[in-house]
Amino acid sequence: MYAFEGNAVAVLQPDPNLILTTLFVIVYLLVYPALLLATYISLKYRHGRTQALDYVATYTTLLLVSMPFFYFVPAGVTGYYLQGVEPVLYESTGPVQTFMKNVDTLQKAFPSLHAGLAATASLHAPSGYKRRSWAVTGTILASTLYLGIHWLTDLAVGLALAYGCYLATPTIRAHLKHVGSQPEPVTVTDD
Repeated sequence: MYAFEGNAVAVLQPDPNLILTTLFVIVYLLVYPALLLATYISLKYRHGRTQALDYVATYTTLLLVSMPFFYFVPAGVTGYYLQGVEPVLYESTGPVQTFMKNVDTLQKAFPSLHAGLAATASLHAPSGYKRRSWAVTGTILASTLYLGIHWLTDLAVGLALAYGCYLATPTIRAHLKHVGSQPEPVTVTDD
């Protein structure tokens, strides 16, 4: 990653301070899953089962498409690689940071699922919530950079994969509907 983008992320992390760190930790750990869940609930209860299933299909497809990258293209977090970028999510004091250091492998940054799944939620967001959803997604992306977790490339590939999975969703759902369809009942007669 460094050979491709250099120290670009360092420009996006000003001197870390307690207020910004707290804000972005909340965004990264709480707002992100809230966006994913709220999108599903909103789609299911306001727009019906089909749109909720489309969201789930895109979400699941993105996870499946991303998995090989985690194994074959490992990328460490920027905070432990780049000079001028601090791994504030992992190196600050407090229970959140202790928890993160104990559960995070620090080798799964590419592509960013925070970027990809947040974009998936925004792409599927109900029409009245799209702008708000994209604003939250932008804040999530900013949090991953500020906290010293992701490279810009991680975010770009996560967003691109999300969009590709979103475009593929109608085809995937049609295939699943065809595969999962029940055969017509057969009537047996005595002849």
